[in-house]
Amino acid sequence: MNTTSRNYWSLYVEFLEAFKVLKYKGFSIPYLCHFRSLNHENDYVWDHLSSEEFIKFLSHEVKEKKTLQQIFITYKQSHINQKKSKLFKKASHTNGKVVLYDAANLLRFPKDIIAKHFSPKNTILLQDFKPKKTTKVIRGIPVEGIPSHYLDEYRANVSSNIEILKSKADEIISTYTNHPMFNDDTFKQYFYKQIEGIVNRIEEANRYFRLNPVSCIVFSSTHYYQSRTIAMVAAEVGIPTICMQHGIIGEERGYMPKIADIDAVYSNFEADWFKQLGVPDQAVEVIGHPRFDMLYKKPSISRSELEKQLGLKPNKKMILMIVRNEKQIDKWEALIKYLGNKGDYNIVVKDYPRLSPHQLTTKFPDAYSSKHFQLYELIHHCDLVVSYISTVGLEAMIAKKPVFILAAPFPTYTGYFDHLGELANPDPLIISKMIKNYFKKDKFRELVEEKREAFLSQAYPSSKLSGERLVDLINRLTISYRNG
Repeated sequence: MNTTSRNYWSLYVEFLEAFKVLKYKGFSIPYLCHFRSLNHENDYVWDHLSSEEFIKFLSHEVKEKKTLQQIFITYKQSHINQKKSKLFKKASHTNGKVVLYDAANLLRFPKDIIAKHFSPKNTILLQDFKPKKTTKVIRGIPVEGIPSHYLDEYRANVSSNIEILKSKADEIISTYTNHPMFNDDTFKQYFYKQIEGIVNRIEEANRYFRLNPVSCIVFSSTHYYQSRTIAMVAAEVGIPTICMQHGIIGEERGYMPKIADIDAVYSNFEADWFKQLGVPDQAVEVIGHPRFDMLYKKPSISRSELEKQLGLKPNKKMILMIVRNEKQIDKWEALIKYLGNKGDYNIVVKDYPRLSPHQLTTKFPDAYSSKHFQLYELIHHCDLVVSYISTVGLEAMIAKKPVFILAAPFPTYTGYFDHLGELANPDPLIISKMIKNYFKKDKFRELVEEKREAFLSQAYPSSKLSGERLVDLINRLTISYRNG
C-alpha cells in the first residue's frame, strides 16, 4: 500500500474511532457517513495525503486495505446478529417487492432492461423525495408503469435527537487541536449535514420497511450516506441487498468499503479485488451490468446520418475521444496536434458529465462536438476510441472497437487497464503513433484486436446477458432469505 492509500484509510479509521460513540437507534453514525465528501473543501488533506509526514498527525495507522474492510464486515455483522434491535424486525418476505434505489443517478438501467426484467407489479422505485411534477424519467431510470415510493413521506420529527448528536460531536471535536480533518473549518458543516440526513434516513427506512413488504433491494452504490443507511437498516431487519458495480474500479476510494450482501461486479478482476480485501467469496458475484446488454442492440441511426448531423467530413476515419472536463487538457490538445492537421480524421469529442461542446471542439477544426447523441450510438459508428481511465474503454471493447487509453495513473489507481499493455499509455505522442499505425498497418491492427479479446476474457466474460444474470441473482437471494 502506497503512502497516499495508507494516509487516506488511516484518516478514515481515525474518524470512525473518534466519533463511534455517536449513535442513533444502535447505529454508529460515522460508519454510515460518506467519508470522502466530509473533506470536500479541505485543501490541506488533499494536498498532503501523499506526504510521509501526514501520518504523524494521526493516532491510527492502517497498513493493509483489508483492515478497513474487516472493520465494516464486523460492524455489519453486529447489526445482522442484533438481538435487541430498536428497529422493526421483519418477519416475512412473502409477496415482497424488488426495490430499486438509484444513488447519485448511477443505476443506469435502460428502458428496454426495465421493461424486460422488472415488472411493475413486482418492482418499486424508491426515491428520497416526491417530485413536484411527474416525469417519465427519474434520476436516470425510465419508470413508465413502475410505481414510486418516497422516503420523505415516512419522515419523523427527530430534530431534538439530531441536536443532541451535534452537541456530542462538538464535545469530541473540542478535544482535538490542529487535527488535519476535525479542526478544519468546513468539517463541521458537512459532518452535521450528514448527521441530520442519517438520523432522518434511519427513521424513514425503518418505517418504510415496516409498512411495505420488500424482498430485495438493488442499489447503484452504497458509498453515499443515503444508500448506506438504507442498506444497514435492511441488514438489521433481514432484507437482502445487492449493489451494482456502476463503473470500472479504477479508483479504490469509490468502492471501499463494501456494504451490501452481494456486490454484482463486472468480472473476476473485481471479484478478486474484493476478495483480496478479505471479502468472502459468496459476497461477490460476476453479473456484468444490464446497460451493457444494449451494446448488442443495433443503433437507431445510420452512420451517414450521424455524420451529417455532426457535420463531419465524408470518407474520414471517425475517432471517438472521451474526455472529462478539463482534466489532462494539455495532453488531449497535444494528442490532437500529433494526429496532424491534414484532415485525416474526424475527432468526435464526448465530454463527461457535461453536454455542452467541449473547448477542444472550438480550438481544433478536426474536433467535433458529440451534440445530443447517446454514447452507444457514437461507439457503434466510430472506427476507434481513445479515452481517459474510464468505463467507456470497457464498453467500447465490448462493442468490438479498438481502444487506446490516455492513461494518467494516480496514487489510488487499481491498475485496471494494465493488461492492455502499451495500448494504455500516458504519453499522447505514443498514443498518436499507435492510432496512425492501427489505420495503416495490418499487423498492428491484428495485435490491437488480440489485446482487446484477451482483455475482455478477463474484464467482461459474456456467456449470458447481464440482465438475465441479475434476475437469477435476485431470485436466488430472495429464496435463500425466505428459507432462512
